[in-house]
Amino acid sequence: MFESCRAYVMAANLRDSLALETVAHQLGFGEVVCGLGNPAYAGRSATSITYFFLDYRMRDEELVDTISAIRAERTSQLCYSPIILFTTDRAAETVVRYVRFGFDDVISLPARRDELAERLADQLREQVYIETKDYLGPDRRRLDRGAELRLGISPHTRLVLERDPRRGVRVLDREVRGHRFKARAAPHTHFMAKLFGQHAV
Repeated sequence: MFESCRAYVMAANLRDSLALETVAHQLGFGEVVCGLGNPAYAGRSATSITYFFLDYRMRDEELVDTISAIRAERTSQLCYSPIILFTTDRAAETVVRYVRFGFDDVISLPARRDELAERLADQLREQVYIETKDYLGPDRRRLDRGAELRLGISPHTRLVLERDPRRGVRVLDREVRGHRFKARAAPHTHFMAKLFGQHAV
């Protein structure tokens, strides 16, 4: 399943990087690359889908900067890559915290091989992304109380993506939402006219 995909591994040190590389090899990724530095190299590959595997022992600033750098690659399909964080903490609040960073998924280790494969295969199905002036990634607003009330207020673009190992990434649908336009009312519909039964002047 992952033979046409690439795993780009980033960790705080070589030991943790090698551990994630081993996971990627065991899952059958066609290409596995250790990248302790800039992820820009990940865009130069014959594989169609690049997964980013990050280790939770990286500093929060490094995690956020790495996500930002990947999402900023708007000239290629790399900006739509699945970014996965591997951690040993299974606490719900920890998972939510990292999801807020913009990760596509947060996976707790150790886990069975079939469980890992299933979680990563989920990224090869249709995905919904949200794009704003300062964010591109999975819809994090579902974590916020009352987010549904703000859908019509905050300008954003809703993207439906398809990641296919054979064809790469395609944007299936792009819908701009949240823009409010103030229309000028016709005189006979003016609220003052409705109140007083006369034409507004």
